Amino acid sequence: MKKGNHAKVYGRRKFITTIGKLAATSAVAAVPAASSAGKLWQPKATFTVQQVIDLILKEVPNARTENTVDKIRSGSGQQEVTGIVTTMFPSIEVIEKTKKAGANFIIAHETPFYNNNDETDWLKEDDAYKYKVDLLNKYKIAIWRFHDNWHAHKPDGIAMGNLVKFGWEKYYDPQNPRLVTLPQATTIKSIAEMAKKRLGISTVRVVGNPKQECKTIYLAFGYMDPRAQIPVIQKLKPDLILSGETREWETVERVRDGLAMGQKTSLLVLSHSVSEEAGMEYLVQWLQPKVAGLKITNIPSNNPFTFI
Repeated sequence: MKKGNHAKVYGRRKFITTIGKLAATSAVAAVPAASSAGKLWQPKATFTVQQVIDLILKEVPNARTENTVDKIRSGSGQQEVTGIVTTMFPSIEVIEKTKKAGANFIIAHETPFYNNNDETDWLKEDDAYKYKVDLLNKYKIAIWRFHDNWHAHKPDGIAMGNLVKFGWEKYYDPQNPRLVTLPQATTIKSIAEMAKKRLGISTVRVVGNPKQECKTIYLAFGYMDPRAQIPVIQKLKPDLILSGETREWETVERVRDGLAMGQKTSLLVLSHSVSEEAGMEYLVQWLQPKVAGLKITNIPSNNPFTFI
């Protein structure tokens, strides 16, 4: 078993074989009026965890199955899905709500085990880790991370979820998918207020003048490495970077120094979790037609911080 992969195969289930299903269908068809009755009753579609994953990855250009964090982190690919929950962080609270919803498959954007590569050897004696693993085993809940490939989808699923949430989807440019150009300039304060309202958050952080007017906005949801983000300031000169999370000695300081020099790029920080949750909410409507008959629900993990 690979390091960090704690997928567990649960007890054997009794499955009806395909041949059995065909035989049953033939037997029903032989009964008088069965053909008309069949139009009124259709068997519920069933999917395994792996079948759902395969349907998703089929839609991603050059989908990655190796060298990716998108792995099953609990449960088994062979277990039958009773319902799907999408979320940002598969927290204990989300796991409990998943159980209450009658679902047993969580598609999470981020790690359940407190580090990006889901390595768990160093957590063996950690109480929260042990509690979470025991809970997942008890409820027989599978978790699959959908991170790298959701970002690789065309368009990026996380970005599109936010664009829909903000009402900016019509400004999406596939030739420059991270840059949004608004038809009319608006202030940073107005964008901040809209983000708070539509994302359901109480605060954002701004580096810059809230009265500054913005027309070009660079999308950096979640976390973006400064070596990818800072050159954008020099090359594209956006009015605003809309960020999920950035360490304070990186883009924050570059933006502050740039403003002191007279440059125009400001920064609005939402927080990592809420900046990508809209993308996992969007996943519900994207995935539902592909798994007709399965209930899919978004259970947000929400912002973990209380602001005092």
